[in-house]
Amino acid sequence: MERSMRRRRISQIDSETGEVLEGGYVAYLVPKRQNGFHGRWLAMTQDIAMDMLMQCTRLDDSRVLAALIKELDYENLIIARQADIARKLGMQPSNVSSAIKRLVESGAILRGPKHGINCSYKLNPEFGWKGSAKNHVKALDEHRNKRMKAAKITGVVEGGEPAKSPEEPG
Repeated sequence: MERSMRRRRISQIDSETGEVLEGGYVAYLVPKRQNGFHGRWLAMTQDIAMDMLMQCTRLDDSRVLAALIKELDYENLIIARQADIARKLGMQPSNVSSAIKRLVESGAILRGPKHGINCSYKLNPEFGWKGSAKNHVKALDEHRNKRMKAAKITGVVEGGEPAKSPEEPG
């Protein structure tokens, strides 16, 4: 019988005693990978996010946005002290504050809830998302409804059907 046709027996050897261990098998367990990335990740929209980035006319704005996105937590929450960002980027705290103000004005980041004495922010859900797909849809709807309300828009048509107005429960 050819070697490839024979059944092979694989054994383990106890490296301390030299004993051949029978009746077992060798297994290599690969840790479960959560996604294709190694580390934290977020999904981004190519068109809207890149359009917003292109609107950052100052390099400081882009650098601060990158630092804020690095601190991004689940459901797009960003809790980062401006002084810490300034130190990491080698910038003056006042310049970080100005950049954040411009990023809020551009819509790339949104004001979030107070976190103790610090302000928090949220990455615009149209820009990117870190969290569940279901909550992303909710966040997009909430963001759209806030914009509609601010613009005094009372209704829109989506896919041939009237969409719910900002006042209607979701």
